[in-house]
Amino acid sequence: MATFLKQSTAVDIGLGPFVDATDGVTAETALTISQADVRLKKNGGAWAQKNDATSATHEENGWYEVPLNTTDTNTLGILIVAVNESGALPVWKEYMVVPANVYESLVSGTEFLETTGLKADFSISGTTVTVKKTDGSTTQYTKTLTATPGADPITGLD
Repeated sequence: MATFLKQSTAVDIGLGPFVDATDGVTAETALTISQADVRLKKNGGAWAQKNDATSATHEENGWYEVPLNTTDTNTLGILIVAVNESGALPVWKEYMVVPANVYESLVSGTEFLETTGLKADFSISGTTVTVKKTDGSTTQYTKTLTATPGADPITGLD
């Protein structure tokens, strides 16, 4: 499963483990991974080097911290981060770049998840309710309202 990243947000990602190309086991702890070595594929677009100019830093056991900036994470959808460094086997990871409110809903828990971008745009005139299409100007449908004593204030919308 892809890890979520918040759109247009700088983040340091852990990438690895980088292991020796010959034995496939020994951790590579002294690689020089520059900006040009870190390749990004944004939502099916062309491969390009990352925008953040900072090199990756070894953390431990072949794992490197790779800084990404707001330009690197500005495209919604699948983001593949890949490094093919001499002496090590290729390493890559897939991320899912999501809008801020989705990230904050699912990861941070600080936002409500909006389940639709459609907002109800309607008006009531007398006993007629008019519902607009998403363009805000075209009528989608109208309904006649009925009132029943003791019932909810508006019925007949189904």
